Amino acid sequence: MRRMLLATPCLLVLGALVACSTLQVNSDYDRAVDFSGYKTFDFLPAPEIKSPLVYERIVTAVEAELIGKGLRRETGSPALLVALHGRLSKQTQLDTTSYGYGWGRGWGYYGRWGYGGAGSSTTTVREVPVGMLIIDLVDAREKKLVWQGTASDTLDPQSSPEQKDQRVKEAIKEMLASFPPPSK
Repeated sequence: MRRMLLATPCLLVLGALVACSTLQVNSDYDRAVDFSGYKTFDFLPAPEIKSPLVYERIVTAVEAELIGKGLRRETGSPALLVALHGRLSKQTQLDTTSYGYGWGRGWGYYGRWGYGGAGSSTTTVREVPVGMLIIDLVDAREKKLVWQGTASDTLDPQSSPEQKDQRVKEAIKEMLASFPPPSK
């Protein structure tokens, strides 16, 4: 019983951390395509990703995931072209804090409410940066989009380079978890 009492707060904290994650991923693909034929890939230029540090972080993570799935990078004539698209936007977030005080009895012996107190709430509005990464996998021979993944998450400008690396790796790993799609 004591172990259960000690484990309960840990589970609640773990659940709260998972619930706080704002990462949202999605993927879609052409169901008529046989993905088992794709063995090589290379990257297309991504002019809209302005920061070379961010671009390199994304390329490194995508490359590692695709290699882990049995593909290899080939600059000559790859079967798949990887097109990266980045978007940065802002989202409005409302934070409300409530304060209350007072005293009372609740439901009493005679079934009546007791005495109440007063309270107040304060709401703060702030802009939160949100980043979106889109990965398009294009059949190089047919010049046709065959798979697309998106990841969207709030950004923390105060995070360290190591934390940024980790968040990019996690987002890309989760996004590419559905690649390659199941064979027909």
